[in-house]
Amino acid sequence: MKKLFLTLMFFFGFALPSFAADADSAIQGPAEARYTLIFAPETGRPAETHTAALEQKGNVQYLTIPAASVPEGTRYLEVHHPWANAVAGEDGFFVFCNGMYGTFKERENARYVNSHVVMPTFGVKTPRGAMAVIMTGLRYEARQFCDLRDGKYRVFPSYDLSNLVNGKIYSDIQLEFHLLSQSAEYSDMARVYRNWQLARGEVKPLKEKIAGRPELKYAAEAMEIRVRMGWKPVPSPVKEQTAENEPEMKAVITFDRFKQIVDEFKRQGIEKAEFCLVGWNIGGHDGRYPQIFPADSRLGGTEKLKEAVRYAQANGYQVVCHTNYSDAYSVSHLGGRWDENFLLRKKDGNTNTYTTWGGGAMYETCPECMFKRFPNEDFPALSACGFRGIHYIDVYSTVNPRTCHSQDHPATKEDFAKWTREIFAKTQKDLGGMGSEGGFDYAISNLDYALYISFYNPGTPLPNLVDRHVPFWHIVYNGIVLNNPYCATTNYTIKDPLTKMKLVEFGGRPMFYFYSKFRSTGKNWMGDADIECGTDEILRQSVAAIKKGYDEFESMKELQYEFLNDHSELAPGVFRSVFSNGTQIVCNYTEEDFTYEGKTVKPMTYAVLKK
Repeated sequence: MKKLFLTLMFFFGFALPSFAADADSAIQGPAEARYTLIFAPETGRPAETHTAALEQKGNVQYLTIPAASVPEGTRYLEVHHPWANAVAGEDGFFVFCNGMYGTFKERENARYVNSHVVMPTFGVKTPRGAMAVIMTGLRYEARQFCDLRDGKYRVFPSYDLSNLVNGKIYSDIQLEFHLLSQSAEYSDMARVYRNWQLARGEVKPLKEKIAGRPELKYAAEAMEIRVRMGWKPVPSPVKEQTAENEPEMKAVITFDRFKQIVDEFKRQGIEKAEFCLVGWNIGGHDGRYPQIFPADSRLGGTEKLKEAVRYAQANGYQVVCHTNYSDAYSVSHLGGRWDENFLLRKKDGNTNTYTTWGGGAMYETCPECMFKRFPNEDFPALSACGFRGIHYIDVYSTVNPRTCHSQDHPATKEDFAKWTREIFAKTQKDLGGMGSEGGFDYAISNLDYALYISFYNPGTPLPNLVDRHVPFWHIVYNGIVLNNPYCATTNYTIKDPLTKMKLVEFGGRPMFYFYSKFRSTGKNWMGDADIECGTDEILRQSVAAIKKGYDEFESMKELQYEFLNDHSELAPGVFRSVFSNGTQIVCNYTEEDFTYEGKTVKPMTYAVLKK
């Protein structure tokens, strides 16, 4: 034992701390941490490791690395806390903000990097201690690493300093290490961040948010139904489109056909739903952004759109639409809305196109420029069409803030986040609510709905060093932000049993999508099973699948207002979700019956135990 103790001290380079066995007692952390500077290759400078004092107040340790102390030419900066190191075979785990969870079992050398830092937090537990880590300064430049080399695990954040405006670090690097008892699990770590967000007023519980906001209350108690109406080929064969070469839009669901969808919903007894119209605009889905008006004539035109919205509302439904300020297409010049000055610029001064979509080459835009130029014109026009509810603006919350090197409107990632929050706040105020594509929380204070949180497809292979995917984000934000957990849980009632159950296990708000599968080539990221309405019989079958989700949601929709307080594995392949009102959901992914509190849960089914 003494030999093991000395070996561990040598490996970690720190005195092993003592900590209380009682969760309510003070926990003493180590006196210092280390950080490593990795320099750009052209500097010829080897990596350097420094120590930094940890200031402890209560059970929280604080670390600050002043921006001015970071040498010029630093490419990456890694922060290493002594409790975040483990020897292969030791007890413990790491959990990253994207829900990827791994233990420290023996395996081959590997590295897992989480670049999808949806929240500036992660958790780790080793025999030396347990903690939830919150990256409070320079958070948008950070990634989360788990590295295994020669039987030694290291879990740490790394800050990428290679893409800063004028090469200047715009904030001190600051972290908080919230020390926890050795009994802590990933649910405890997620609750630390949730409580931190609530305590500083960054977010409010949904129960409080709905006060004076009837559109949000309606959405919380209704499924999201997205209706893709028209689109051009994706990916586009024409990158820079003009009046002469713009590909033809495929008109699939006209505004009159949408009214028939509404009729079928009523006929089958779906009394409540929030419809989001996608591709209603000129050129269809991503057809000519930032131009959206007029509504495409091939779908019926603007007056027919207004008529369809009124019709759905008269039948008791809430209707919103899909727009986008994150990206732009040069074909918008046909509507007088193209201006290269509102585009983000890379370090070399060039614009950035990261994919090709319906409108051609997709250019990244500056949120400051977009906020100052378009919402004041667009939002009144959208209101005039009758749209009111959780309005959807694409992309923003599914990507990390971006850097802009424009000489006219340079923006750090912090600036990008600030202007995105302005867009979200105005959307809430003018249109009733704000939804976006993912769960990045830099604008969470003004986000009401996230279309999907994770691109991971349940049941598919996991990344290196990861043992399973857990609802870490959902423990933080369920009961605060409405959400659908996975891309794959779109149209969940027609998916495989595992995918169906994941929506329930993670406490998601059901989302159905007419024509979720629309790409000409490539992966259908929401799955290959789809709902359509090409004939009246296909429409009937599609709405019948939605009705199954409606009935299921009606039986537990009160959980949208509740926190997901705990999630754990009761037995191999059996998971329990516990909500703040006492409701438990037990999901049995095995081939055998499982008995819990006197209730038998059949294979590949779940049980809801209400308090």
